[in-house]
Parts: sequence; structure tokens; C-alpha cells
Amino acid sequence: MSTLVVLPQIAIASAIDRVAYRTPLSPDQRVVQALSRLTFGARLGDVERVRKLGVDAFIAQQLDPESIDDSALTKRLEKLPTLNQSTPTLAEQYNPPKPSPSPTPAQTVATAMTSEPTMTVEAKPSPSPTAPAKPTPTPKNPQMVITELQRAKLLRAVYSERQLNEVVVDFWENHFSIYGNKDATRWMMTAFDRDAIRPFAMGRFRDLLGATAHSPAMLYYLDNHQSSVLREYPATADKPARRSGGINENYARELMELHTLGVDGGYTQKDVQEVARCFTGWSIRKPNEEGLFIYNPSAHDNGEKIVLGIKIPANGGKADGERVLDILAKHPKTARYIATKLSRRFLGDNPPAIVVDRSAKVFLASDGSITETLRSIITSPSFFNSSAYRTKVKSPFEFVASSLRVTNAETDANRPVLDWIAKMGQPVYGRLTPDGYPDMSSQWLSSNDLLARFNFASALTLNTIKGTTVNTEKLLGKRESRIPTDSARALILGEVSEKSRLAFNKLAAELAKAPPTPAIIPVGATKPLGPDAMAKAIDGQLIALALGTPEFQRK
Repeated sequence: MSTLVVLPQIAIASAIDRVAYRTPLSPDQRVVQALSRLTFGARLGDVERVRKLGVDAFIAQQLDPESIDDSALTKRLEKLPTLNQSTPTLAEQYNPPKPSPSPTPAQTVATAMTSEPTMTVEAKPSPSPTAPAKPTPTPKNPQMVITELQRAKLLRAVYSERQLNEVVVDFWENHFSIYGNKDATRWMMTAFDRDAIRPFAMGRFRDLLGATAHSPAMLYYLDNHQSSVLREYPATADKPARRSGGINENYARELMELHTLGVDGGYTQKDVQEVARCFTGWSIRKPNEEGLFIYNPSAHDNGEKIVLGIKIPANGGKADGERVLDILAKHPKTARYIATKLSRRFLGDNPPAIVVDRSAKVFLASDGSITETLRSIITSPSFFNSSAYRTKVKSPFEFVASSLRVTNAETDANRPVLDWIAKMGQPVYGRLTPDGYPDMSSQWLSSNDLLARFNFASALTLNTIKGTTVNTEKLLGKRESRIPTDSARALILGEVSEKSRLAFNKLAAELAKAPPTPAIIPVGATKPLGPDAMAKAIDGQLIALALGTPEFQRK
């Protein structure tokens, strides 16, 4: 790929500026707001389609994803065979790498790997002396499993008609965040996405919570598969005194702090210890061979527990963990925590307390219905208030997905485009810590992050990203009749600020001059661009400038 000169400085300065709209939303703004928050960005023509359908009908449609035909996306996903394979099959076909050292703060996400803890697994029976030896399968690239899952996530964001469902899946996968490159989690993440998140993303929170609690990927990532009651063995004539097992509190702590109650949820360290006892024995059968959930009764702490003041009787077995999930899913602190996070995602960094209060009540009254909680947020007056309009900066994943959608790009979502998301600071399934990527605009406003966005916009619109193409002339219309500001308005979906309008007109005037300016010549070029190449480069830079405006950077 050729290195590209970044867009003119005026575009960078413009993108850093904050945009604030303080007028009541017009009917067209309501359409833009719905498309900006409930999808990964509008495609050209979506504004007119939603205007014709009606905003309320569009919301109702998106809240019922099963009613929407998504067969075109299904055909694209058929090219990714690992998506439908079981974890044992993936573990067998994609041999795991040797364990690597735990990541240090100085390591990058690209090289950080957490070592696999020692596991006691069942020994394989010895083969019969007369039985023919099984042929050793040819190892496949271990990285292919997680790469195909990353590709599927981006393909769904770009091409799915069930856009709100994809936005909500993205929300929950960040809420129940797992680092996808922790050794055996590579083979388990596909099932986590397919079996634990997607079926329950718009359902009841208790079902979703239970699915993640049973997920081998979660149990492995947070080390609960090793958690067992501590047993002490006295010394004998031929053996010294010894201990085996030990309770791991990682999952218990994150279950309360990150998944349910929140950091201010009112629980104590004693509660963490008691919850950890309840989940002893929740484990994985042969992580590197089968990777399936198993309950091991011999590892369970059978004593009485008290969680958040509620007594859990002795000898409950696996039901102890289920009881904890029941308690947490119905807790008022959980309702408020989930309502706050959903409101932050769909309304803004600091959602109105009235919306959070109301949606928390809906969460409790509806037995944790995610759909009804969402409905209360996105149909509230605050959702269509000027204070929520284009106030939230897109994350890198959202920015790339929305850029691909608005340009009608054709992409295979492979490594070249995935790497751009990582360069912007948000590698897909690459968050090392279980807290997920911050859902705050300030997280994505550093100079380096913005620079990476502009370089991506240039690479995309100049068609230098392998596996991804944009038809710039078709996107902008006939050159002789186009008006730069009109082109910007179509791509940005609505209003163009005075600063952006001036930037567009200035760049259009500069690009009309001959020879072409350095901004549209790939670095290393030895001769001027020909007429056709120059025209395409001009088109590309105009589109790139639109993608770099503060209006497009925000949702």
C-alpha cells in the first residue's frame, strides 16, 4: 500500500472542533438521529427510505430483528466456515500455539498474550496395539478462527439489515468483554459470539447473563475454570501434608463490578469471596481439545454462603451459581447500572437522570427485558432532543463501519481494513482488560487517533486498502454538474457547518487546478497523474474530507 499524504490541515482542525446543536430537532433531524444512533451509519438513500417509512415505524422494525430479511448478509458470511463450527472442531483443526508470557504494561496488544494456566484434564485412553494410528491432521493457521470472527463482526455492521441488533450485540460484547487472543479463548470466542451473545442480545438480561456465565470463553478468560474448593490433606507415613485446589475470585469480582451491580453496587469483599465459592466447579472440559462447559462437583464448595445478605443453603451444587445469577439479575443496582450504560450508548456521555431512572424501572418491571428497556430509551423525548444530536464521537469501529456504509464500499473485511481499526486504538476483540472499551467521546479524541482516521479516509477513498473498493464517481455523480457542498451534505447526512462548507469549497478549488496538489499524489509518485487518475483522486479527496468533518465524526 502506498503511503498517503494526510488531508489538508484545515480538515484536521475542523474535525477537532466540537459541534453543538441547540435548536429543536426538525423532522429530517429526527430521521438522521434515528439512523445515527440505531445503526452503524446510514447508507445513501437511507434518509429518504426512513422518511417515507416514518421514524416510529423504523424504530419498531429494528426492535423486531427477526422480522427483517437478512439473507444477503448470510451469503457473505457463508465464506467464513469457522463461524458455524463447534469449539471441539476448531480446537482440533487449529492447533493452539505454545503458551506465551502474560502481558506486561509495556507490551502492545499485537504481541501481548496471557499464558494458559496449568489444567488437570482427563488422560486419553491408550490406543489398542492393533488399532491403526490416526493420521495427524495438517495444522491450520491458528489466527484464522479469531480473524474470521472479526471479519464477521465488521461484515454484519456494514451489510446487515438488522442494524439495531448489531449495535446491541456490539454493546453486549463490550459489556461482557473478553480478550480474544488469550490462548484457548481463540477457539472459544466463536461460540461466545454465536451461542452466548447473539441469541439473547435483545431478550431477557438473566438469560444473557446466564449464557455468558456458562461460556467457556468467559470461564477461561477470568480463570474460573481453575477455581475449586481448597482441600487439605494431612501427612501420612509416606506423604507430607499438602493442599490442592484454591478459589479464584476473578470472575466473581467482574461479575458484580462489570456485568451487574457496577463498581458502586454496594457489595463487599466478603460478597466477592462468597460468590466465588458459589461458582467453584464451573469449569471447562479439556480447554485445548474440547473447550466445553462442565460442572465438576468434586471441585465445588458445598458449604453455606451468604451473598448480599441472602443465605444460600449448603449442598446446593451447581444451583449455587444459578442462585447468584438470579439475585444479581433482579437487583435494583443492576437495573440502574445497565440502564445507565445503555443510555450512555444511545443518548450521550452524560445521559439525563430522568431517562436512566425511567429505563431502570422498565428493566425491573419487565423482568429484565432488554428490548423494552431499549424502547424506553430510544422513544423518550430526550432521544430526539437537540442536546443528544451529534454529541457523541464515533468509536474507531463505528467510524470505519459508517465510512464503509456511506460510501457503499465493497469490502471483504479482512486484515487490511481490520488493521485500520486497530491503528485507531480499538482492535476488534483486542481489549486486554475485562472492562471493555470506554464508551466516552474523550477516549477517541487524541491527535494520533484523529490522524489515523484521516489517513484511513484517504486510503479508503483512493482505493488503496486491499479487499475494499469505493466507486467514487458513482458516489458523487457527474463531475460537471456536482456542487461540493451538496456532495458533502449527502455524505454527512444533513447540515454542513460554515467551517466545513468553506473547507470543501477551498479544497475543491485547489483540486481543480493543474497540476494536482501534493495532497492527492501518493507518496513516491515519480510523474503527474493522468487525467482519469487525477479525476478519481480528486473525487477521493472530496469524499475523504467529508468523512473527516466533525459532522461525520459524530453521531
